[in-house]
Amino acid sequence: MLGRYSLYAVLAATLAALTCVGTNALVIQQAPVKVMSTIEARIAKAAGEWNACYHNQEYGPRAEAARRANPDSIISSMAYDLSDGPVRVSGKTWPRYWSISLYQQNSNNFFVRNDLELGDANFDFVLALEDHDTSELAGETIRSPTAKGIMLVRRFAADADDMPGIVANQEQMFCGPA
Repeated sequence: MLGRYSLYAVLAATLAALTCVGTNALVIQQAPVKVMSTIEARIAKAAGEWNACYHNQEYGPRAEAARRANPDSIISSMAYDLSDGPVRVSGKTWPRYWSISLYQQNSNNFFVRNDLELGDANFDFVLALEDHDTSELAGETIRSPTAKGIMLVRRFAADADDMPGIVANQEQMFCGPA
């Protein structure tokens, strides 16, 4: 009789372990990739293609849109795909506040830089995979852990009067093949 209960206990423990491993693989590892793939597709569609800038050019909260964490942050974004080679992101920072963040395909942030850390109003980054040769390319190389991901550039707008300057700043920005 005790042997029979031991068998049930072992089977229950095995089932619990398999459920835990399966849940981890599905929820913890794959869900962020699925969410990022959806975000990447939306950004690429809005920009017209992968490896191209999309610029938000509206100040403040919008009634018809999802709430943004910081309605005074004006964001430029890019969905990148490094399958065909490195991608360049360059331009000028914004004087009130500027930052760039890069996210790999599982949503992990792997690079952040702000205007105070640059030491210059100009930025020139080359986003590449580990096996890409960037030795002949100007700019600071940033190695992405995954072929796909997103870039976010944030600019602080004190009020709506900043928008013409921010739009001009966005239009000077380049996102594209290196």
